[in-house]
Amino acid sequence: MRWLLLLLFLTLLARAADKPVPTKDAAAAMKAPPGFNVTLFAGEPDVVQPIAFTFDDRGRMWVVECLSYPKWRADGKGNDRVIILEDTDGDGVHDKKTVVLDNGVNLSGIELGFGGVWLCSTPNLVFIPIKDDKPSGEPQVMLDGWNLKDAKHNAFNSLIWGPDGWLYGCNGIQTKSWVGAPGTPQDKRTYMDCGVWKYHPTRKVFEVVATGTTNPWGLDFDEHGEMFITNCVIDHLFHVVPGGRYQRMYGQDSNPYTFGLMSSCVDYKHWAGGHWTESRADKKTGAIQKSHDDAGGGHAHSGAAIYLGDNFPKEYRNTLFTCNIHGNRLNNDGLERTPSGMKGVRRPDFLFANDPWFRGICVKQGPEGALYVSDWSDTGECHNYDVADTTNGRIYRVAYGKPKKFAGDVSTMPLDELHKLVTSPNEWLSRKARRVLQERSVKDGIGVVVNLPAYSHKPGAEAADLRLLWAHEACGHAPDFGGDVVQPLLRTWIARRTGSAEAMRNNTSAVKQGTTPAERAGYAIGMSKLSPNDSDLWAFAQGLFSNAADNADDKLTQLYWLGIQPAALAKPAEALKLVNAVAIRRVRANIVHLVLSLPNSDATKQLDAVFPILKLADNDDTRQDILLGIQQAFEDRKSVKPPASWQDVYEKLSTERNLAIRELADDIALKFGDQRAVVLLAFQGANDKLPAEDRRRAIEKLLPVKPQDFATTLQNWLTDPKVRGVAIRGLAGYSDATIPAKILPLYASLTAEEKADAVLTLAARPAFALALLDAVEKGQIPKGDITAFTARQIIALNNKDVTAKLTTVWGTVKAASATRAEQTKKLKALLTPDYLKAADATRGKTLFTKSCATCHKLFGEGGDVGPELTGSQRGVLDYVLENVLDPNAVVPFDYKMVQFNLLDGRVVTGLVKKETAQSVTVRTANEQIVIAKEDIEKRTPTNNSVMPEGLFDSLKDEEIRDLVAYLQKK
Repeated sequence: MRWLLLLLFLTLLARAADKPVPTKDAAAAMKAPPGFNVTLFAGEPDVVQPIAFTFDDRGRMWVVECLSYPKWRADGKGNDRVIILEDTDGDGVHDKKTVVLDNGVNLSGIELGFGGVWLCSTPNLVFIPIKDDKPSGEPQVMLDGWNLKDAKHNAFNSLIWGPDGWLYGCNGIQTKSWVGAPGTPQDKRTYMDCGVWKYHPTRKVFEVVATGTTNPWGLDFDEHGEMFITNCVIDHLFHVVPGGRYQRMYGQDSNPYTFGLMSSCVDYKHWAGGHWTESRADKKTGAIQKSHDDAGGGHAHSGAAIYLGDNFPKEYRNTLFTCNIHGNRLNNDGLERTPSGMKGVRRPDFLFANDPWFRGICVKQGPEGALYVSDWSDTGECHNYDVADTTNGRIYRVAYGKPKKFAGDVSTMPLDELHKLVTSPNEWLSRKARRVLQERSVKDGIGVVVNLPAYSHKPGAEAADLRLLWAHEACGHAPDFGGDVVQPLLRTWIARRTGSAEAMRNNTSAVKQGTTPAERAGYAIGMSKLSPNDSDLWAFAQGLFSNAADNADDKLTQLYWLGIQPAALAKPAEALKLVNAVAIRRVRANIVHLVLSLPNSDATKQLDAVFPILKLADNDDTRQDILLGIQQAFEDRKSVKPPASWQDVYEKLSTERNLAIRELADDIALKFGDQRAVVLLAFQGANDKLPAEDRRRAIEKLLPVKPQDFATTLQNWLTDPKVRGVAIRGLAGYSDATIPAKILPLYASLTAEEKADAVLTLAARPAFALALLDAVEKGQIPKGDITAFTARQIIALNNKDVTAKLTTVWGTVKAASATRAEQTKKLKALLTPDYLKAADATRGKTLFTKSCATCHKLFGEGGDVGPELTGSQRGVLDYVLENVLDPNAVVPFDYKMVQFNLLDGRVVTGLVKKETAQSVTVRTANEQIVIAKEDIEKRTPTNNSVMPEGLFDSLKDEEIRDLVAYLQKK
């Protein structure tokens, strides 16, 4: 029998690229752990494009069939469907189908409650009243403003009722939206892009819960109410707390005072790294690259289900399941507590579809404790916008043994039955019961929960007690426990909802001693909701931030800052009083940073308020934190006028024994134009007795300041190998006509990295570029040293003489789309396995260093402008050619180049890494620079990748062979 199954699997895999595994064979082809069985709950034609599903109070599955994607409809018309699939005999296969509606528009999420169905229907959140499985009224738009134009695969999604009785959902990074009730003026709407949001069904209030990640598509709560979302490209799993500001794939957080983003809760990936496209399966065979297969399948995840049922073995309880889109499987992550939060733990992959068409989208626990997963069933993925097969789709059930079918209707149960279900270990039942009680409380008030079971307050009963608390709170009844709560998890949840001055007064002394880090994190979350006008908030904050040991917990200190930041923004003078009164270093530095970054404020006057606090600081750590806050506030500014007190302040700081304090003081002095710091750093740069790294760092600090006659100093350093590289880069900032004549004679003696710096410096200005091209024409600089990136930079100078010279000496940058097919054919014929065997790997590495390493890292060497190549599919020739010959075919937003024409004639091209009101931070091919906005004449966004077109154009056949062979090296 085992041989027959193996033969079946091999047969199915062999035809994988042509069509999906037939529905009759699909469940048998899947591999689950021993004891588990998989059934096809539904498949085409009974269900197609199942993008989302949920279960009603009778245990029936409601499914969204999304026929709109990928061509979202802007005309308000559609044919998306909502259907009900019912398994009447409990065998894991549906046997009844009901069409609820067939005119849905852009549907991407579904949930049930309060007498109807809630639907993500971009640009709207829609509620449709339902009676007898049919709409009983017109659709009601509860919210609008979700971005339709840019939604693509980032549409809002993952509706689910939270423990607090709010409706939660996710939104993607491209869907930049202004959300509000219909008719809400623009200035009253709430902005959000990627993150988590929630909406109250009866109060009709919308809130952003947390921001960050990439395109989260999956949200669930664990048995203690902790929220988790699944994600793609960057880390796949985030523990989300209210008010959290998390790492993003690109761009800046909407709050300019976040001052640092929170990380994910995992330190591992489900793919082998490299660029996100590299975990895609082979287009022809459907096979996944082994390194990605071993790691978990790929970067893209969809759906989240934290198992809290009673069917699976205990080892799976409170673990998270998510669909790995490229891996054609279900990943399974453990969830463990840290002192102040949660972390994910790698576990073996749970379910292998063995079908390259498998595209898992949604995964949820069913009423009987089985796990259900929907399969989009297609060869593409979320970036395939042109073609989608809308004729198929599957939903599978994964059960352990034979679970008992749920046969009931939670919505009709009497109160005493609902009360019993609230503490059920089957979270599906508990959630349904709590929501039904919340619905009844709208009419009957808190009387529906007054007879709930009593709290246990015993160790081991935390989950049941939390469910009781959530039921009370959702119905508008928040019990007052006083000081009798002994369970840390219950105390933590209560701390999160702290929202009154009285509660703060009651707990001010408690947070100073005897609380756990998790409770303190909870208080920080609750504190952000308080009014800054309440004096008790400041006293409470002082107590909460008194534990110096908390500085070792990065996430906890981030929550501390996010908790106090709204109040600090509203009351900066009050916030400054905390600086010398608290032990949390991040809070101290960030308060100073915020005070000096306020819009429409005079930084010089604000310093008059900060310096007295610096004078009162009685220890090095506090002084260092205050200075760090000042330095961070000014690091993106070209210059700042110093207050009158600066002379005395700097004189004292310059004599400090603490080196870190002295260096911070010097950095601040530079922003003030203090010549004492300029002289000191110039001396350090020239002092050959200092380590080379210290000298280079001193020079780099002086480059944006441009001291008098510094161009001459930099030219003098061109003969010093220890600092020559930074001197060459620095000279790009000057227009002195003698600079090319100083650099070019040295070119032959430069290192490979210095040569790359020299070429880019000489390509920064028209006069310099002409000198560079003259040197190429004379053979002083090899033609191959002018890379396609440099050629593009020279063209960006927009000078007819320079462009003409480039064409004569070097050639032209060809449009990839016009030549790619021809070049691919030619190079595939050239780069045969036998020809590649004869490659010179050493020369290939040299070519990589010259052409690629400024932006890409391979085998631990190179830059970080573009994605790392070590874990990519560089072993596949088609992959290498596709990315080199047409790098602009698919360009993620964060890798699109921007061109800056500066007032002094320099042209800078690179990636925007950060932007403030005063400056733009740009990562170029060889450095990261801060450009003051007052120095920018013109800013031109491009659709070009950081990798230029025409990389191979200037290389000989043997050089192409050597470079490709090195790139493919294992």
